[in-house]
Amino acid sequence: MTERIGKTNLKLLLRALLICVLAAGYVSAETQDAPRQYRDQEFGYLFLYPADWKLELLPEGKANLGMRVRLLGPAGSSFVVIVERASQPLSKLEFQSDPKAEKRVEAMMRQTLEQTYRAISKSLGAIEMKVGERRNLSDDYAVKYYLATLNRMKTGSPVVVAGTHAHPFLKDYSVNFIMTAFHRGNAAENQILTAVFNSFRLLDSSSPPK
Repeated sequence: MTERIGKTNLKLLLRALLICVLAAGYVSAETQDAPRQYRDQEFGYLFLYPADWKLELLPEGKANLGMRVRLLGPAGSSFVVIVERASQPLSKLEFQSDPKAEKRVEAMMRQTLEQTYRAISKSLGAIEMKVGERRNLSDDYAVKYYLATLNRMKTGSPVVVAGTHAHPFLKDYSVNFIMTAFHRGNAAENQILTAVFNSFRLLDSSSPPK
C-alpha cells in the first residue's frame, strides 16, 4: 500500500494547488443546472460538480500516474485527483483481521499530514497550519480516511486544504481527492464546496452520490 506521495507527484500537486488558489480570475456564479458527473473507469471513482465549473483533464495518464483531473470552482477554490501507485496491494481480509488496523490508519494519517499537507501549507506561504478533523472512513472497499487543515495566511482569508484518501483493496494504487478553498464564511459557497467534496465515491462503493 502506498503510504507516501512521490516527489514528482507532490510537486505537481503543489503547483496545481498554488495555481488554483492564486487564480482569482476564474469566478463562477451559482448555477441552477443539474450537476455534472466525472467518472474515471480506469481507477474506479467519480464525483459531481456544478455545470458552470471548469474541469481540466490532465495529461499524465498511464505515462505518469499522478494528477488525473483538476476542477476549478468559484473565486479560486479547486479540487484535484491524485493517483498514486501502491508498493503492495492490501486485501480486505488482511486489513480487517489486523488487530492494529486502527493504529495503522492513524499512522497513515499522520504521515500524510506531515509529508503532504505541511508541504502544501509551506508552498501556499501560510504562517500556520492547524489540523482540524481527521476521520477513519475505511469500509469493505478500501482503507480510507479524511483529513482537514486550516492555513492562516499573512493577509487575506485562511485557506482550507482537505482530502479524502482511499486505498482500494487488492488494487495497486490509491486515489486522493483534495480540495483547496478560501475560508470566507460564505454559507452558499461553502454548501456548494461541501456538496462537491462529499460526492466523491469509489465505483465499487454501494453508496451512490446524492
